Amino acid sequence: MMTHKIKSRLWQLLFLALSAILFGLILANRAPNLLRPISMALRSGFGLVIPITGLLLYFAFRIPNRTGNLVGMAVTLSLFAMPLAGLWASGESQSTILSGLIPLFDAGTYYMDALQLMNGNPFSIFSARRPLFAGLLAVLLSITGHNLMISLAILTAMTGLACYVTAREIQRTHGAEIAVFILMVLFLFHRAHSGISMSESLGVTLGTLGFGLLWRGASTKNLFFIWAGLLTTTLALNARAGAFFMLPILILWSGWLLREDKLIPWKILFISASAVVLGFIFNLALTRLIAVSNGVPFANFSYTLYGLASGGKSWAYVFEVHPEVLGIQEPEKTKIIYQLAFELIRANPMQTVQGALFNWKMLFSDSWYNIYAYMGGENWQITAITRWGMYLLCILGIFGWFRNRKDPIQSLVMATAIGIFISVPFLPPTDAYRMRPYAASIVIFAALPAMGLIIILNQIKKIPLNILDKTSIPQSSSMPAYTFVLILVLLVGPVLIKSTAKPQSVQTTPCADGLTPIIVKFDEGTYINIKKQNDPFLDWMPNFHAGTFKENSHSLADSYMINWIAGIEPPKTIFFTLDYLNNKKVLAVVPSTLLPEKGALTQICGLWETDPNLSTYGIFYGSE
Repeated sequence: MMTHKIKSRLWQLLFLALSAILFGLILANRAPNLLRPISMALRSGFGLVIPITGLLLYFAFRIPNRTGNLVGMAVTLSLFAMPLAGLWASGESQSTILSGLIPLFDAGTYYMDALQLMNGNPFSIFSARRPLFAGLLAVLLSITGHNLMISLAILTAMTGLACYVTAREIQRTHGAEIAVFILMVLFLFHRAHSGISMSESLGVTLGTLGFGLLWRGASTKNLFFIWAGLLTTTLALNARAGAFFMLPILILWSGWLLREDKLIPWKILFISASAVVLGFIFNLALTRLIAVSNGVPFANFSYTLYGLASGGKSWAYVFEVHPEVLGIQEPEKTKIIYQLAFELIRANPMQTVQGALFNWKMLFSDSWYNIYAYMGGENWQITAITRWGMYLLCILGIFGWFRNRKDPIQSLVMATAIGIFISVPFLPPTDAYRMRPYAASIVIFAALPAMGLIIILNQIKKIPLNILDKTSIPQSSSMPAYTFVLILVLLVGPVLIKSTAKPQSVQTTPCADGLTPIIVKFDEGTYINIKKQNDPFLDWMPNFHAGTFKENSHSLADSYMINWIAGIEPPKTIFFTLDYLNNKKVLAVVPSTLLPEKGALTQICGLWETDPNLSTYGIFYGSE
């Protein structure tokens, strides 16, 4: 028996290695006539490419035995590699990323804190709110020699693998049709976040694994898997704050599912609650070990609460009404904002109710903030049909639960859906477009309509659910093993980096009159080259024509940044890194002919940008 298990795990590792190689080849490939257009279409398209992709996944999942395991994993990881390859081929800019790579705003802060941790410094107050993601990024950067591109590729592969093993678990009980449907919804949400150093990626990874463990716990009525699923889901919500009311609802659900003949199953409730408590303890301990001492986990929830109490305003509204709190240091700032929020609630409770109703309304609106805003593309009619179709499937899923409330899986999906619905007032969809705040629970938005799809499939096939395609999928140890390793890396890796890191010793030499020195590392996979428009080459990371670079910048939210980019003359190289001399971020713009040695500490002389509208970017011009 032991020999069989060892062989099985070796086969799984082999399949993973082969799939990872294919994943890497897709990202490294520069074929302009096939992979490039497909990858760019899978990044943002929503036409024929999506149903064709779904069919390919379905056929891959229907292949039995070891061949099916290899093909299914390889196809899934290849699918998740495509949008990242499309991002690097297009050089697309988004709100938190410049030209497909350079992290800005929140993404830049996570990246900078990861570099700070590797230099022996604690996380800032910002990353203290969500230390899990910045800590994982530091681990990946350490492993890859500071290579941001490879680190982001690994993050994407991790999410793809989590979606794959969870989909296989769903297939085991409910067939390939339901598994692939859920997998495709997860892909459609994640593709816009791949390649960006934001916590949504880790939220999807942990949230999907947690749901997969809960699914196994529900289908087998196994308390251990329910406990593990609750712990992983709690960590997912700590990594990317979201629908926290899922957790108490799931605790109650576990007690109902495993109650047997007991009126109140105190033991089950206590064990389930311990998983949630332990998840928060792990996150708090990590904050205390690797972040500044005055860091407050979830400090920004106080901003959201004030917005809710103000009738559904944004998280930044408190700073418009009370700009004086901006200058207050943590943890006093958070305490004061909570006080202001509770005063508003006491003074005008109906305004809070209005805020809650507004948030629920936006969740089901026809806007970028609706529940399926990420399911769309270039054709608005197809987008609208898809979204209304998903709403219809959700209604059918709820009907299916009413018809069979004792079904463990149906009850799991409804419990999590109810938890999300209760959380909506405290998790405004308008605070981040395309459902970003719901990353840790996005799998539920796939599972609920999937329950409705089951009803349709049963009507089409005229066969009971229990003989759908599921019998060929045995219970696998891949999902719990992957979850365990990931949690271990998340909790131990950053602490090891912080405890063993030594701050870089820097020395400067005099610069020419009027110039200022910085000391940086110019690392592979962290820069983009802006080349002359008439240079003959195909745009692909890290090389882009000046026209492409400037055109893509118009997707940024900051008009000052767009205007600044318009003034950059090639050939220039741009990279975002840590200035080890001043211990602060720097967005370096250096003539491409004067690039420093890669991987070594290098002094660059130049000038800091003085425009106050650009001061938050830390722009530095390397001298000719």
